[in-house]
Amino acid sequence: MSDSVAIYLPLNSYISVRGFTNAAFPQSVAIVDENGGSHEMSGSGEQDTPMQNGSYGFTTPSTAKNPGGFQVTVTVQSQQGGQWVPSQVTSGKTSLAYYNLVLVVSEDGADTDWNDAVVQFSWWTTP
Repeated sequence: MSDSVAIYLPLNSYISVRGFTNAAFPQSVAIVDENGGSHEMSGSGEQDTPMQNGSYGFTTPSTAKNPGGFQVTVTVQSQQGGQWVPSQVTSGKTSLAYYNLVLVVSEDGADTDWNDAVVQFSWWTTP
């Protein structure tokens, strides 16, 4: 697995983003979109502790470079022994009725629980 993952979001949609930690090691998340826009969030703590700068939203453009949607790349690192170390990341998508969610989860290598940094991208579609 890699320390980053590319996800594809729907065009012309408002996307809510939320980041949480479930780790004692400090976590750092970099989010970069295909147009060069970026956002960083960080933090540490257990039980879905909200990350600093971890709640924001944006509207995707009406066109994208990929037919799959507007590409956003999420990269996660954790601080261990005074150094930033790449975390492993993976992603998944689910929908329920008109609500859609893409999750990016990470593992910093300490306990293999895959919840050390969690980033949620959510949006809804109109019926």
